[in-house]
Amino acid sequence: MNFPSLLLLGIIWSAAWAQTCCSDEGSLLHHQVQQHINHNASLENRSNGITGPWPWKQHRYYNYKHRALKTVHGTVNIMGWGVLLPSGVIMARYLRESTNDWYNLHILSQLSGFLLGTLGWGLGISIKNEAKQHRMSTHGILGTIIFAFATLQPDEEHECRKYWLIYHNFVGYALLLLIIANIFQGISNHNAPNRWDLFYGAVLGVLGVIAIALEFLRWIHV
Repeated sequence: MNFPSLLLLGIIWSAAWAQTCCSDEGSLLHHQVQQHINHNASLENRSNGITGPWPWKQHRYYNYKHRALKTVHGTVNIMGWGVLLPSGVIMARYLRESTNDWYNLHILSQLSGFLLGTLGWGLGISIKNEAKQHRMSTHGILGTIIFAFATLQPDEEHECRKYWLIYHNFVGYALLLLIIANIFQGISNHNAPNRWDLFYGAVLGVLGVIAIALEFLRWIHV
């Protein structure tokens, strides 16, 4: 065998050896990277309480369930705290001179709003606990304050009616401001689409127009 043949054979053998080594190293590197990805995914799933043979499916289900609970939480709170309670305030202020059923309508609206709001508050606590959040957000703190003051409404007593009315009116209007602020805070935290802001803004606009119209009618009849 002459020198060129030996040189060609050496080049072919070196290329084959290099390809084999690169293939082995590439397979080893791919295996290590895949192990690292699986390990990080496992740690993330465990931190979210997700275990089992199909963690990615459970993770997808967890995200879907979390988003669904937050949507129900927001919807219930908007209807309860954000619509029914302000409607009850409007009924108490403007219907007492036009119908004898104003008090029953006021109580029905307030009680329905309180029950829905309590359900929404409970869902918020459940969402916080499921997400392993140890610190309560500003939205959660305001929601708890609203729930507490809405619950601690004293019974009407005739001998202290003057002071009861002052407390009831002051707390009621303060809660309305907190409720409106907290609903928009919750929408912002939820990264909800702009249609939620537009929807509740439209609801507040309708309630505001009704209140202004009734206030004007009340003023011209005085």
